[in-house]
Amino acid sequence: MSAIFGLVYFDGRPVPPERMGAMCRAMTGWGPDGMEARIKGCAGLGHAHLCTTPEARYEQMPIENPDSDILITVAARLDNRDELCDLFHIPTSERSNVSDGQLVALSFDRFGEETPVHLFGDWSFAAWDVKRRRLFVARDHLGNTGIFYCYKPPVFAFASTPKAILALPEFPTKLNEWQLACYLAILPGGEDRWSRTFWEDVRLLLPAHTLIVTPQTMVFRKYWSLDEVRPIRFASDEAYLEGFLDHFRRAVRVRLRSNRPVGTQLSAGLDSSSVTVLAAEALQDTGQTLTAFTSVPLYPSDHLVPGALADEWAIAHTVAEKYGNIEHIPIRAEDVSPLSAVHDSLAMIGCPLHAASNLYWIQAIHEEARKRGIGVFLTGQLGNGGISWSGGSNRIYFDFVQGRFGEGIKALRAHKARHGLSWYQTVRRHLLAPLLGPLWQRRQQLFHPTEPPWGEHGAIQSEFARRMDLRKAMQEENHNPVFASLHSPEWEHRRIIEMNAPGVSYIYHHLGAAFQMDVRDPTADVRLLTFCFGIPYEQYTCSGAERMVIRRATAGILPDGIRWNTVRGKQAADMGLRLLDHKEEMEEELRSLISHETVMSYVDVNALQTAWQSLLAEVNPKTSRQAASLLLRGVMAGHFILDLSSQ
Repeated sequence: MSAIFGLVYFDGRPVPPERMGAMCRAMTGWGPDGMEARIKGCAGLGHAHLCTTPEARYEQMPIENPDSDILITVAARLDNRDELCDLFHIPTSERSNVSDGQLVALSFDRFGEETPVHLFGDWSFAAWDVKRRRLFVARDHLGNTGIFYCYKPPVFAFASTPKAILALPEFPTKLNEWQLACYLAILPGGEDRWSRTFWEDVRLLLPAHTLIVTPQTMVFRKYWSLDEVRPIRFASDEAYLEGFLDHFRRAVRVRLRSNRPVGTQLSAGLDSSSVTVLAAEALQDTGQTLTAFTSVPLYPSDHLVPGALADEWAIAHTVAEKYGNIEHIPIRAEDVSPLSAVHDSLAMIGCPLHAASNLYWIQAIHEEARKRGIGVFLTGQLGNGGISWSGGSNRIYFDFVQGRFGEGIKALRAHKARHGLSWYQTVRRHLLAPLLGPLWQRRQQLFHPTEPPWGEHGAIQSEFARRMDLRKAMQEENHNPVFASLHSPEWEHRRIIEMNAPGVSYIYHHLGAAFQMDVRDPTADVRLLTFCFGIPYEQYTCSGAERMVIRRATAGILPDGIRWNTVRGKQAADMGLRLLDHKEEMEEELRSLISHETVMSYVDVNALQTAWQSLLAEVNPKTSRQAASLLLRGVMAGHFILDLSSQ
C-alpha cells in the first residue's frame, strides 16, 4: 500500500524544502510509482505511491481543497468503495476513475474529523487546516498500516515509517531503554506498551485512533473499540454459520481488488487455509489463478518440536488439490540464513521484531512472490482472535467460578465424551490445571528467588535488568513468559486482538513496501471481527470442541484434514539446524557483539554464547527453543544497538 509523511512547524516558520527532501529520501522504496510532497507555509505533506488496484493509477496526492483551505494526503485501499460512491452520487460509469484517496478526501470534506467511522479497509491520512493551524491524523481500525509521530514543540512530524522522522535533524535517534528491556525479557511493559517504539521520542498511533495537533495541544481519540460490540443473537445455529460465511466471504472478496496477480500464505492452520480457499473460490469465478506459498523445512525436525507439526506441506497441499486454480509453491529458503534475515529485517523495518526466528521464511516467501509479480498478498494474521477463536483456554473453569454450574457441567461432559477421557482427566485439565497453575508459578518464584523469570528466554544483561526494575514490573503485570496467567475468556478474546493488531500491522506495511506489494488480511476486517465478537461463545465450543464456528462453517469448503487438524504448525522447526549451516556467520556476529561496550551493557552476550555452544553440542528441543528465542532475539537486539551507535 502507499504511504504518507509530513512535517509541521507550529511556530509559523515555513517548512524548508530540504527537510521534505530528507523525508522523501527516507521513503525511497515506498513509492515505486511516484513520490510527491507539497509545502503549504509552515506545513508539508507527502505521499509515496504504490499502485496495486485499478483505481490507484488515478491517485494524485497530496491534494488541496481551495474552498476549505485543507491540504490532505491519503494512503488507502477501501473496502466500502461502492457505499461511498453511492453517498457522493458518483455515477457507475465514472467510479473506475475515482481513486480511494479521492473518496477519503471527499469524506473529509463531508464529515470532517468524524470521517474515520465512515471508512473501512486499510488506510491512513493526514489533513492540514491552513486557517486554523490544525493537523488531523487518523488510521484504520485494524488494517496493515502504521503511522509514527514525534512532537518536539514547535515541530511535529509523522510518517508511515519511523525512518522518515529520524531523517530529520530535529529528532535524534535516542534509544528507548525501557522498550529494549521489555523486548529482551519478553515483557509487555505497561499500559502504553503498544504505542511505544525503540526510539525515545517516536510513538506509534494505535489502530482506531485519531490525533489532533495544534500549537497548544495534542489530543487523541479512539473512534472504535471491541468493547462497543453488541451481542448478536439468531434463532438457530445455521443462521450463525451462514452469517459468519457471508461476512468472511465479503472480507476476502473486497481484498482481491488488484491490478496484478494475487498470492497467499498457506499453512496447515485454519486461518490461512480458509482465507486461501475463499480467495480461490472468488478468483475461480473470473478465471484467475491464486498462488499459494507454504514454508517447508530443509531438515527432518518433528523431533525438535514435540506436539507440533514441523512440515505443513502435506496438509496444506490438500487445499491446492481441492481447488484447481491454486498454484502451490513450497518455500525452503535454502539461500536465506536466519542471521541475514535478521539483518535484512532491521534494514527494512528499523527495529527488533518479536518473532526473529520466523524472519527467514517470511522474507523468502515475499521475495518469491515478488519475483512472480504478485501485487496483493493475503494473510490470516488476526484469525486466532476472530474467525478461529477457540472459545477461551479457561472457559469451563470460569463457568464454575462465575456460578454457571449447569453450563460448566454440560461443557465438561461434552469434552469428556468427544475426547474419550475419564472424568479425572477431564476435571484435571479444565478445573485443576487452571487453579493450580498460578500456584505452581508462585511456588517456583518462592523457592528460586534469585533466578530471573526471563532466564531461559531473554538475554538481558543483569545490571540493566536491575536498573529497569524488571522483576517488579513483572510482578505488577502478573506476567511471566513461561506460565500463562489466568484470565477470563472475554479478557483473553480481546487481548489477542489488542496484542496482535498494533504489533503486526506496521510490520506488514513495511514488508509490502520492501517487496512492492500490498499485504492484506481478511481476518482483520472490522465488520467480520464485530460479528465474531458479537455471537455467543457457545458457538465456538459446542460438542466439546474448540474453534467450532469455522470448523462447521467450512464443511465442504475446507478439506477435512485441515478442518479438524488440532496440531499447530511450527514453520521454524528446523531453525537450529539451519543456524549450524552458518557457523562462521554466527560466530562472527557474536564476536562483533562482545567487542562492543554499549551492546554488552544491555545484552547478556555470555548467555548468547552459552546458547550457541549448547546448540553446537547437541540439537534437541531445548537447545532449538533457546536458539529461536534467546539467541536470535538477543542477536537482533544487539545488532540494532550496533546500528544505532553508528548513527
